[in-house]
Amino acid sequence: MNLKLPPKFQKELENLLGKEKFLIKEEDLLTYSYDSSSLVKIPSAVALPEKKEEVIEILKLAQEYKIPVISRGAGTSTTGSCLPHKGGIVICFSKMDRILEFNEEERIVRVEPGVINGDLKNFLKKYGFFYPPDPASYAFSTIGGNVATSAGGPRGLKYGTTKDYVVSLEVVLPGGKLLRTGAYVLKSVVPYNLTSLFVGSEGTLGVFTEIVLKVIPLPSKRVLFLSFHKKEEEPLEFISEILRKKITPACAEFIDKTTIFALKKANKMDKWLKYEFESLLFLELDGEKEILEKEKRLVEEIYFSKNIEFEKAENEIDIENLWEIRRIISPSLKILGERRFAEDVVVPRRYMKELLIKIRNLEKNSNLPISCFGHAGDGNFHVNILFDPSSEEKALKVRKTLFEEVLNLSGTISGEHGIGYIKRNFVNLELTPLQIQIMKELKKVFDPYGILNPQVKIPD
Repeated sequence: MNLKLPPKFQKELENLLGKEKFLIKEEDLLTYSYDSSSLVKIPSAVALPEKKEEVIEILKLAQEYKIPVISRGAGTSTTGSCLPHKGGIVICFSKMDRILEFNEEERIVRVEPGVINGDLKNFLKKYGFFYPPDPASYAFSTIGGNVATSAGGPRGLKYGTTKDYVVSLEVVLPGGKLLRTGAYVLKSVVPYNLTSLFVGSEGTLGVFTEIVLKVIPLPSKRVLFLSFHKKEEEPLEFISEILRKKITPACAEFIDKTTIFALKKANKMDKWLKYEFESLLFLELDGEKEILEKEKRLVEEIYFSKNIEFEKAENEIDIENLWEIRRIISPSLKILGERRFAEDVVVPRRYMKELLIKIRNLEKNSNLPISCFGHAGDGNFHVNILFDPSSEEKALKVRKTLFEEVLNLSGTISGEHGIGYIKRNFVNLELTPLQIQIMKELKKVFDPYGILNPQVKIPD
């Protein structure tokens, strides 16, 4: 739906931003019409602000003319949350990508929303510090997008997710009002906790212009195990045993047999064909040398006692090379189906094995490949239902059944990707009418005319 902009609104934005930062040509708009979902929605215009004052003016004009506003980082959303589902103007933050302040003593960093997660990690590493949240897209996704979806990643088990590191936000509301959600300190209980309200709000409540994050010292050492399991569910049992031993891995990543089938078919597993296995487990430990050595020996003892074969990497280059298998999963899955529904469901750890069994049954009964991998340490599975266009109706039914099974196991339909447009009509399966009503009423407080990211997150 390409909403036509009022000529006066368009002219005022052109005067504000200049033609280089206000895009209206069709070939330019197409660049911003898709994300990492399968959806395509062409915006009416794209704004590329360089400073918060320009964002404030855009939001003033947008409310005056009742034009939808969609915030966009790098377009890595898998749920269509940065696309203009009712037309309108996309604000892309690629030019607001500055690290504004790093205070080593306070252990906070202040950034603009367009800063790339990986660039921030590299910046902090020079000072011996660490921003732990590491979504699979960290090399190109933005901090603003990560905050909007409360992104997680493999290190969520030990270090938590984005929500655990956001100290304060500067947010522009419709009408151009500027809101600071908290103080520049690690403790503050004066206001309501509006920071947490905005984290994960997917652009439906306000537009970020500055983000203050907590950072921590970089762990002095890492070790990564890659283990090869002859029974598919064995890594899930192994993780539970590791946690019972009071070891908290930095990462615990599971890869199921359907994913391995895709990797083998794509000729990505040749190096590991000497092993016999149905599933894989990446287990990374980090910390100070003395403690790490003790944990490493304990993990090795458990592997040996169970006759589980494994590889081990202890220097940065070898560790990153070993992780490469995990990073090539997503493109490799295309070999199993032209299209996919990529879900990020979560269940309590004690139900991971049960969920895996249910997924295998769904795969068998539907005759559709279902890949299951992800953060086994915190119960967060990335479930990919692969299909060709002719099987879309069947895949939709499988998807709904998957969500129902997850909720029956006391889980949630999204742990870190957000709801976006694609999942919003499944929200009713998980939330009560009262919860949805409160969400709608909160949105009206911040966005009375409903111009911020309409048709995202909140069901009709």
